[in-house]
Amino acid sequence: MKNLLIVALTALSVTANAQLYVQPSATDASYIYVNDTFIYVDKDVELETNNVTGINNVGIPNILLRNQSQLLQGTSTGSDELNKGTGIVSLYQEGTTNQYDYNLWASPVGLSYLSSGSVTPDGNGLFAFQPSFVSGGVSIPQQVFYVPAGSNPETTSNPALIGPSLNGTAGPNLLNIASFWIYGYEAGNATADFIPVQSTGTLPAGLGFTMKGVSGVDATDAGDGVANNLGVLGDGLGQRIDFRGRPNSGTITARVLPDTQTITGNPYPSALDLNYFLLLNSNSGTFTTETLPSGNTVTFTGTDVTEGVAYFWDSDPTAQTHFIEEYQAGYGMYSPMGLLATDGMYVAAQFLMYDEAGNPIVGSETGVVGLDYDRRFSPIGQGFMVTGSATQTTDTFTFTNDMRIFVKEGNNSDFRSSENTSENEVVEAIGVGTYYEDINNFPTFSQFKIGININDTYGRELGVGILDHATRGYDVAMDGKAAGILESDVTFSINEEEQYVINAVPDDEYQALTLAINAETTSEFRFIARDVRDFNYEGIFLFDTVSETYYDIQEESVLLQLPAGNYPKRFEIRFTREVEEGTSIPNDDDDDETNDDDDDETNDDDDDTQWEEDTQWEEEEEEEDTTTNTNDDDDETLSVDEVVISESILESFIIFQNNNASQLEIRNPNRIALTNVMLFDMTGKQIFLGKDLGDRDVFTFPTSNLSAGIYIVTFSTENGLTKARKINVTNR
Repeated sequence: MKNLLIVALTALSVTANAQLYVQPSATDASYIYVNDTFIYVDKDVELETNNVTGINNVGIPNILLRNQSQLLQGTSTGSDELNKGTGIVSLYQEGTTNQYDYNLWASPVGLSYLSSGSVTPDGNGLFAFQPSFVSGGVSIPQQVFYVPAGSNPETTSNPALIGPSLNGTAGPNLLNIASFWIYGYEAGNATADFIPVQSTGTLPAGLGFTMKGVSGVDATDAGDGVANNLGVLGDGLGQRIDFRGRPNSGTITARVLPDTQTITGNPYPSALDLNYFLLLNSNSGTFTTETLPSGNTVTFTGTDVTEGVAYFWDSDPTAQTHFIEEYQAGYGMYSPMGLLATDGMYVAAQFLMYDEAGNPIVGSETGVVGLDYDRRFSPIGQGFMVTGSATQTTDTFTFTNDMRIFVKEGNNSDFRSSENTSENEVVEAIGVGTYYEDINNFPTFSQFKIGININDTYGRELGVGILDHATRGYDVAMDGKAAGILESDVTFSINEEEQYVINAVPDDEYQALTLAINAETTSEFRFIARDVRDFNYEGIFLFDTVSETYYDIQEESVLLQLPAGNYPKRFEIRFTREVEEGTSIPNDDDDDETNDDDDDETNDDDDDTQWEEDTQWEEEEEEEDTTTNTNDDDDETLSVDEVVISESILESFIIFQNNNASQLEIRNPNRIALTNVMLFDMTGKQIFLGKDLGDRDVFTFPTSNLSAGIYIVTFSTENGLTKARKINVTNR
């Protein structure tokens, strides 16, 4: 990279007014070709157009970024961060949709000239599709979309055409975009939030836009050995766009109001560290990053602007229609989970149909869910949506050069690429304000997802992350609100006002996450846990607070049948760590009550709920015991011999749940006196307590009155030894 810059600068026989200055000579165009890597410029870039009559290679861009090459620029202030000049950079991105479906986009470049013919002032130019004008005998299009064409498509492109037709088309050397579908969306805009771009409007850097794809096939190889994008159906109906314009750089801002949305996206000619962006623009705390090669650090504190999550549009490509009521699409959600150096969590889109106001149509469920994309780093051109925080201190969110990073796309991206890496491959990511030694091996956190099939017609995906810094309440840049709720649906109920599809919880021993279930009519909900990672809990259970019954959803799916009604607190997702000997069972006094008389519930009769299990409970195997000294004398400790004796004593006890006889049995072959036996449910609620039990060889306790589920039994000996075990009660 350094050699490339030296060659480029020393080849210019002019005085550089910027750190990187590229200008043609009297006879030849001047340009930098970057292949399969990135170019870094610490301050500003000034490019002077090669579109000069009479020179060699007339019209060639000043910087050609090829094979996923990217341009990074450092952090500076004042005029040092403002790119300038009449020249352009060229870089590719591939859309994946056909003429009926949208991608959300954000332009990495802007116009170098204004529509009046004057040069765009220093800084970022506008995104536009406007008529061309003539300057110096040369026609200069007022747009940034081009298509590789001609005998040398690696360097030559034709301006994309802007058609009034509803259907975009493509072919060799041709890209005809349907301008009708190009809109920005910014909360509080004078045109009811929507900003019509089409063939006359403009957008500033930092705002994203909607645009549909094309029909037709363009198999042009633009010099990288890869034909144009095949599209999501593999039918060739994708499109390669050559972005040509002044490269965006520096501080870029846009606006979002409380509890409203704005379409934004990656505004730079490089990948974007999405976690950095979301954390900086939310009330999420203070973070420190490492930089390369100096090893310095960058510290930033989040500002209360957005909710700290991003929404991504996804659609079913087989629903080929322009009528909004027949779209099959939805928004997936990405959360950084309050961490910078992590993969975060993405929950796939729920595909629905929408009315003209953008509301989900009742009964329109499609039975299709979106794909599980990798959202950690946003590729060039990627658009997404953010929601304004209800408590925001400013309505302006910010992009900075510190967020720029060199990361190539993989097959698991909106804009799919042939570039892919093995999970075992070390992938270094070098950014302006961040450096990650291996993005394939980010620090992980305990997590899982819950797949819910509703009435065998559509699905809902929920995500759970267990993190030390999470709370039981709403956590900014961690918990994610649902983009839309159906008449029959399942979400997390973190507070009483909103429904969530991502729930971050603290790393506690006992977990109970309240579900909000709506059933428009008698409905079936099939639950199963999946994508379980780094999970150090014993099982994942669906719990009915009315029947006090647990159902294991980690190994097999469980079908819940409910009459019509709303169930805001009746059902929970529960999981707990393995209880070891000597571990005390927490008191449930501080736990939120989920089955109180004040619940605004309907249909809570036990007979109204039917369960179908795919598996039956099995007796758990005996596990290794540990010991705890419970004497009050703090100075007293157990010797090695005493520990061995204690372990031997505890191992002699056998705890067994005899479901045929509906009783708990504790076998005591050495006839050791017990001072107490206690039974707890999974919330820590004490079910019964037996005291001064003596030294019988078998202790039995009836369980016929217990609901099926998992319980924890503990006992203590007269010598202060304690043992705990989980039992499964089925009451056959």
